[in-house]
Amino acid sequence: MTATAIKQVAVYDESKLDLVRVSDVTLESINWLWPGRIAKGKISLIAGHPGLGKSQVTISIAATVSTGGLWPVDNVPAEVGNVVFLSAEDDIADTLKPRLLASGADTERIEVIESVRDRNRPRLFSFTADLDKLEQLKADLLVIDPITAYLGDVDSHNNADIRSVLAPLAELARRQKIAVLCVSHLNKSQNVEAVCRVSGSMAFVAAARAAYVVSPDKEDKSRRLLLPLKNNIGRDNSGLAFRIEPWMLETGFETSVIEWEADPVESSLDDHFTQTSSEKRTALDDAKDFLEVVLSNGPIPFKELEQEAQEQGFALTTIRRAKSELGIKPEKQGQKGPWIWKLPSPKVIKNAEDAHPDNVSTFRPNEHLPNKKESLTQQIDQLLFRHPKGLSDEDISEILQVPLSEVKNVWGCHG
Repeated sequence: MTATAIKQVAVYDESKLDLVRVSDVTLESINWLWPGRIAKGKISLIAGHPGLGKSQVTISIAATVSTGGLWPVDNVPAEVGNVVFLSAEDDIADTLKPRLLASGADTERIEVIESVRDRNRPRLFSFTADLDKLEQLKADLLVIDPITAYLGDVDSHNNADIRSVLAPLAELARRQKIAVLCVSHLNKSQNVEAVCRVSGSMAFVAAARAAYVVSPDKEDKSRRLLLPLKNNIGRDNSGLAFRIEPWMLETGFETSVIEWEADPVESSLDDHFTQTSSEKRTALDDAKDFLEVVLSNGPIPFKELEQEAQEQGFALTTIRRAKSELGIKPEKQGQKGPWIWKLPSPKVIKNAEDAHPDNVSTFRPNEHLPNKKESLTQQIDQLLFRHPKGLSDEDISEILQVPLSEVKNVWGCHG
């Protein structure tokens, strides 16, 4: 905003009010990064559950800006610009750069704030301590993924605290003419308006001039929707659809890339989120949906999946029940590698015979069915024989897909 005059009015505590007469203000058009959707000089927000592609969307947007490519669906060229990332969750070498290259980005125009150095000691960037350092940026787009990682000691659920962080950030965006794109998560609330589904304080949504939600298509979970939650400054309220496809770089490096659909999506987020009275969902249903969505892009280390589940409020016992229901069988990646969870490959049963194992023997006169304890003991013995360096009770529970308490009970007696 530019004004020909700003009047200062003193108040009793020696501070002053800056008063701007509206007639003195020069009109300014919205300076769009993505016409009708994301503006320069403003804060925008993308929210969604883990594993749906929020970060992939920011990669696609960054690539389009860096090359002046065509915006999806709208088919209008972007103005070539520079991009800066604050990324707390994705490694530059194995995730950010491969995805940017797969998206056709000009990586000469893209930088990442890896850390802040105090007396040559690196630490995580914090908005409460380091916002002024962003004045040095020469960028058209700043991606903050996720916004909550850079709040320092600020309570992400406290409206006043969040506004105290976002107001200076919004002012910096306005002054520097940078489009600030923040990434956030969704909570698990049901039967509430979509605007209440963004995690943390409502101030996150209030501060954003445009906000979008990434959600799976109910009819096709490999299809993702980018739907508008609010758009205070643009006329376009249509959404977009995309899929995340595997991609092989020329160097043979495997990564993934977004493939946008050509047509807009007309869908209401409230309709998408709100349950009908006939849809009585349980915690197990939600956990199964969570696993199907998160694992739809491929295998994930259990520790990473566990962290995401906890962030979404799922109990680990419920996640393990959902794993069993979906037929997920964890796999160990080498002796020192992590446990990997992945969705089972679809199995087609052609006839009733195919549904039964063909290696079941008949019993001899003195043969008997082992009881549950004997059977589990034998399985543990066989498992440890294949793993001479040993396995923890948790490892055994994961491999055999039995409750940890049973392993401790049987193995405690056995060992």
